[in-house]
Amino acid sequence: MVEQVNALGRRAEETHDRLERGIMQQVLRLDDFFGKANNPKDLHTAYLLRWRNSLRWQEGSGFDVGSTLRANLELSRINDRLQLAISGAGKPDQVTPSLPEDPGNPGFDRTLRNTRIVNTELRYQLMRLPHSDLFLGTGFDLAIPPEFFARGRYQRLDRIGQDYLLHFAETIFVKNPDGFGETTEIAAERSLDPKTLARIALSGTVSQEIKALEWGTELSLLRELSARSAVTLVGGVYGNTSIDDWVTNYRIAATYRRNFLRRWLFYELEPQVTWPRKEDGRFTTTFALTLRLEVVFQGNERKLVPPP
Repeated sequence: MVEQVNALGRRAEETHDRLERGIMQQVLRLDDFFGKANNPKDLHTAYLLRWRNSLRWQEGSGFDVGSTLRANLELSRINDRLQLAISGAGKPDQVTPSLPEDPGNPGFDRTLRNTRIVNTELRYQLMRLPHSDLFLGTGFDLAIPPEFFARGRYQRLDRIGQDYLLHFAETIFVKNPDGFGETTEIAAERSLDPKTLARIALSGTVSQEIKALEWGTELSLLRELSARSAVTLVGGVYGNTSIDDWVTNYRIAATYRRNFLRRWLFYELEPQVTWPRKEDGRFTTTFALTLRLEVVFQGNERKLVPPP
């Protein structure tokens, strides 16, 4: 039995490595095909791909499955400031609010997702400093008909003393056919000890699509349990200024994340309680439990391009 398990593990490792090499070859082929280096320089082509699968149980809705894929490609032979981002997700969690993951990127820029997400974006890094960066991006959402978007995002991280970090981000975006919008994000972090971090984060979005201010705030406690595991506790309040008391949902959740069996394999267990606002103004209690499995693929290659 032990030998069979070990053999299965070796086959999984070999398959993962083969897929990593195959993806890297495709990224290099894309970079080489479109790129042209006129001067000798050290070029860095890299990618990071995360594939997450989830099984979710929610009170009143039963079980549901979902899958998400996020990939980032650095294409230095085309331009050392260029990145290609690809996002895909199945059916969203309708009653699970959270702060926007990626403001201005359709499907990831709202506190509540309500659409299936498949989009791609080309980003150009205008500024990349140790504590701040600025990029411009444009892409399209694979809907029928296709929806196009463009955005500019600036973010900055400042350290105050030994224990505090302040994060600020501003995103201005335009989406077809929804129009213009803007998202402001502010967060503060405090190190309680070498393995514990407390964070408070606020986000607000105004746009022609929302026609109001959609906002959210979360208080989180992050604790590293070991080199392979960590737990996060989060409490959040979310709302929209278009309703009377501005609050649309409350959430309390705990997430346990662990790296297991292989360096590229992770699982998460997330119980949560939400209080979504109903049409009659009442807040009802809803329990949910989500199990996620994440597979990570990554690769990078540096090479010196000789002069022509």
